Amino acid sequence: MKLQIQNTQGTFEVIGNFTSQNTKKVKNYFNYLLDHYEEVVMCLKRVQKIDHTALDVLNDIHKKACRRSKVLFVLGQDNETVSNAFFQNQLTHIFRDDY
Repeated sequence: MKLQIQNTQGTFEVIGNFTSQNTKKVKNYFNYLLDHYEEVVMCLKRVQKIDHTALDVLNDIHKKACRRSKVLFVLGQDNETVSNAFFQNQLTHIFRDDY
C-alpha cells in the first residue's frame, strides 16, 4: 500500500508501507512539523509494513525533537508490526502516548 500522511485533528497518521522507498517523504514532513510546532503527535497504528531504514528515520526524528526541546508523541504500540520492529531494534523508548 502506498504511504500516506493524514492530519486527523492534530494527529499525523502514517498509513501504509513505511519503507525505504518513502522514508524521505516522512522525514521531510515531520522535520517541517518540528520546525514549526512545539508538540507533534505521530500515529503509526495504520502502518502495514516497516523496515530498518524507516526505523532509522524515526530515530532521527526523535533525536531532532529531543535536541530542540520539542515534544514528539509516537502512538502505535498496539500495532504488532511496528512494536515488534521497535522491540527488535531497541527503539521502544520512542513510543510516547502520555499526552
